[in-house]
Parts: sequence; C-alpha cells; structure tokens
Amino acid sequence: MNRLKERRLELGLTQEEVSGILKLADPRMDVSMVSRFENGACLPTEEVMTALEAALRTSRAYLFGEDEKADIPPRTAETERIAGLIPSGRRNAISREDLAAALHTTDRKMRKAVAEAKKQGLMICNDGDGYYQSDDLSDLWRQYRRETARAMSILKARKPMREVLKAAGRPV
Repeated sequence: MNRLKERRLELGLTQEEVSGILKLADPRMDVSMVSRFENGACLPTEEVMTALEAALRTSRAYLFGEDEKADIPPRTAETERIAGLIPSGRRNAISREDLAAALHTTDRKMRKAVAEAKKQGLMICNDGDGYYQSDDLSDLWRQYRRETARAMSILKARKPMREVLKAAGRPV
C-alpha cells in the first residue's frame, strides 16, 4: 500500500492535523481525504503531494515508492490465459465478443477478468474496436486518460448523494 498512516503516526499527528496542513494546498482536503489517501482509495494531486511531503517531513519516494510494486498481485492462471488471447498492437485488437467466446464466458465475466488482469500488471488497452496489449506510451497514455475520465465521471455523479449523507450526519 503506502506509508502515509505509518509516517503520520510516527510523527504523532492526527488526520485532522494533516488535513489542516493540506488545506493550505487545496481547501477541499478534509479528514476523509486523508483517510482515502492512507487507504489507497485515491492519490493526491501534485500540489497536495508536495504539502504531504512537508507535513510528514519525508519524500514521496518514501511514502509511495519502494513498496508500489508489492501492491501488484501475482499473475493468476486466468491472467496468463488472457495474456495469450489478447494480441499486441492496436491493429490486432480482439473484439469483446471474440474475447468472451475465446474464454467461453459471458461478456460481463470477460470484462471482469480483463479488469483483474490489468490489476495484475497486463498493459491492456481498449479503443472501442477491441482489446490489445501495448507497451507504446501513447497508447498507455490514451487508456490512462480514458479510465481517469470514467472514474471522475463516477465520482461527480455520486457527489449529490455524498452531500445528502453528510447533511444527515452520516460518515462518508
């Protein structure tokens, strides 16, 4: 995971104290955001990362660096099977339907398996025409931006619910 909580506790700081420091960089930083950073639910922006380094008196390399690879689970047999079925290169992309058929499963289960394979380190892209593996940085950057936009859209859609729950005194 990361060392944020460990380092905060070493320094005897509370999440409230850390959020107070982070608010100088971004006024939206509250205790729940500090908790989300500590639990790996999200990553801080560059400005907040700089403030975290100052608050915790250490480097981002210490906070996030050395152990990042340890968070990638080992590849399962299913992931190796998917790696053998998804071709390399955008021109060779395999359609969702063909991949599901090759895996002898439903579209939904296939998409779940692809998501798990990504978590295990396969560089799988999907440009709408199908899935392909790539080590081309421009392909990876496009995929990264596409997935970030999707995640942000989900977060924005749940914001009104969050506000209602907060107003009702529910922890969110």
